[in-house]
Amino acid sequence: MIQKKIIKTGLIIALVIGSNNFLYSQLNKANKYFEQENYYDAISYYNKVVKKEPANIEATQKIAFAYRKLKDYQNAEVFYAKATEINPSESTNFLYYGQALKNNNKVALAKNQFENYLAKNPNSFVGKLMVQSCGDIAEWSLEEKEFEVKNVDNINSENADFCPLVYEDGIVFVSERGVDLVNENEFGMSNKPYLSIFYAKENKQFKKAKSFSTQINSLYHDGPVSISSDKKTIYFTRVEKREQGKNFTNRLKIYTAELEGNKWKNITPFQYNSNDYSVAHPWISEDGTKLFFASDMAGGLGKMDIYVCTKQGEEWGKPINLGKGVNTTENEVFPYFRKGILYFSSEGHSGYGGLDVYAVKEEEKWQQSENLKAPLNSPKDDFGIFYKDDENGYFSSDREGGMGSDDIYSFSWHTLNPQTTMSGLLEYEKLAAAGTKINLLDENDNVVRTAVTDENGKFSFNKLDLDKNYLLSIEATDDSFLENAKLYMTNSKGEKVLLANKLEKGKFTFQALPYEYYDGLVLLEEKDESLFTISVFGQIYKKLPGDYSGGMEVLVVDENGNVIGKAIADKDGKFTFNKLSPDEQYLFMLAEDDNSLNMIIVDENGNVLEAAKRLIDGKYRYIRLSSEKNVITLINEIDEVIKIAENENFVISKILYDYDSDAINEDAAKELDKLVLILKKNKDIGVELSSHTDAIGSDKFNMELSQKRADKAVEYVVSKGIDKSKIIAKGFGESYPVAPNELPDGKDNPMGRAKNRRTEFKVIKIK
Repeated sequence: MIQKKIIKTGLIIALVIGSNNFLYSQLNKANKYFEQENYYDAISYYNKVVKKEPANIEATQKIAFAYRKLKDYQNAEVFYAKATEINPSESTNFLYYGQALKNNNKVALAKNQFENYLAKNPNSFVGKLMVQSCGDIAEWSLEEKEFEVKNVDNINSENADFCPLVYEDGIVFVSERGVDLVNENEFGMSNKPYLSIFYAKENKQFKKAKSFSTQINSLYHDGPVSISSDKKTIYFTRVEKREQGKNFTNRLKIYTAELEGNKWKNITPFQYNSNDYSVAHPWISEDGTKLFFASDMAGGLGKMDIYVCTKQGEEWGKPINLGKGVNTTENEVFPYFRKGILYFSSEGHSGYGGLDVYAVKEEEKWQQSENLKAPLNSPKDDFGIFYKDDENGYFSSDREGGMGSDDIYSFSWHTLNPQTTMSGLLEYEKLAAAGTKINLLDENDNVVRTAVTDENGKFSFNKLDLDKNYLLSIEATDDSFLENAKLYMTNSKGEKVLLANKLEKGKFTFQALPYEYYDGLVLLEEKDESLFTISVFGQIYKKLPGDYSGGMEVLVVDENGNVIGKAIADKDGKFTFNKLSPDEQYLFMLAEDDNSLNMIIVDENGNVLEAAKRLIDGKYRYIRLSSEKNVITLINEIDEVIKIAENENFVISKILYDYDSDAINEDAAKELDKLVLILKKNKDIGVELSSHTDAIGSDKFNMELSQKRADKAVEYVVSKGIDKSKIIAKGFGESYPVAPNELPDGKDNPMGRAKNRRTEFKVIKIK
């Protein structure tokens, strides 16, 4: 019995020793491949270890790392999830787990992991950036998409294809597609063929890709490339395969070649190549004076940074790092320079995950990098952009749905509604109002965005539709604060230039104008403040308010002809001046003189200034009415107070009819409903109703039809509870057209006739 126990114990010990020996052997083999960056083979051995010992920390950590390096984010997510469980003391596991989740488009879950990482590393820039990026992605998802993206037909293969540029009648690009120049044509880290440069001719569609140049393509890695505008010089990245000892690293280097006949000759290394660091991804500017590239040379801000060299004679000046506006602690690669804008890809700015494409302007000294957003950017790697023209081009991505690995995509850029930024300053009793919540409202009082003033009372709202009217509402419980707080518009330097127009307690109005407008205004000084509290509102029109939508600039000048204010008319011809003295007289003029245009001007209290008098030089003179005896105070359908001169033919509503019909259609009913509201809110006014027809039919027929239309409109309004005595109605037939019934060649003008079939209303005062 004792002997059996001894034998059994010995077997157990042998099995344990055998198992340990097996795990040690597999782990040892895996680590050797891992050190060589042969991650595919390393993973196969690590998998054997974790299969036997699921809680093995070393194997789990390294297999997660290997999948991350191979950009296999699905498996990286699985193994980093395990790593956070079995090794929570390693805080980077939470960071990498979050990045894998973000790469897999699981943004909310990723944010949780980034917050876990940040809790352990509260001062981490990367942690804060990752949390911010999750918020940015959510905000960007609500914006209108600027690009259309399509996978390019007949180009992409199951392997990597990337960094396209237009050349001759096709494109040059880099590919891993197997050109078996030697039997040993596999790169260990990715188990893919070596990179080579290819060319595909385009004739309605791309033809089969061929090797671009046997002189440039070598036995190892070549590409990407940049070609000078005269097509005589090519700049390209190359990695030479050299076996120089266990610790030697083959660096990325830049080379140039000259075109002689149809062959590329005189291959020359870039003067800043080195065996100590990499230089790669060259891009030559159109004028040939700047060479941009990526490098991890000493003195940079992180891993790979973007540098530029400037041509000095026949040599290149020293590399200049583009600084913190472009470069981060992570990788910045694949620069592309066009029309003063540098495009590049980065892992270190706020983005969707992997490499995103960014743009930064040279004139802004490379300071404000902007993410080009989805759908051009994705949770995977997006890089190697090239514009064919101002709106179309190509880029590379390994996003889901491609042919395999990196693919080449085309993009088309959409012209969006022009947008601008507004910035402001909130003060109370001449002190900055810090920490105050401000709501941005549209014209329908819907809150579209919020901001909180900083310690200096400043705030801003980005991406506002240009020339649109907005409201700003202060959130506060102190009535005195709401009543007396002052809100100023600031220029791009944060300096006060306008006192915002106060609509009511705690609510202000403004028009979204370009920063250039605010930058062109004289700074607002404290002693001038009392002089700039009157706002004047106006509208350009031809025959009736609302019939002009040209968006013209309106200028206000003093009696000496000095321009003291500018405004831009919106889609309804309306404009605002916020900075006029209440005691002065002004001349208004249009930036483009047009004697067919009229204006109506009211002040901030709704007082209509005297009728427009167009002077010989194209200016309009307005003088404040001395008394309100000739003014009608009107509350419109959205509760705005309007005051109009009684002798002005100011039309508040216009409805159109179908041909030969007096029926009140759906659009006409909506206009009449507005009129009903106005009449109910204003007990001491009435309307003069005039109905009109086009010129088809006899004078008698049209006169009768117009009277029928007038009567039908009156019936509708009265049916809504309005006293019939408040309406004077008359038909005028075809006597007063507002548009030609015929074209200049005598042919029928249906559009003009449609405008003439109308009913108009003029406000009158009931005596």
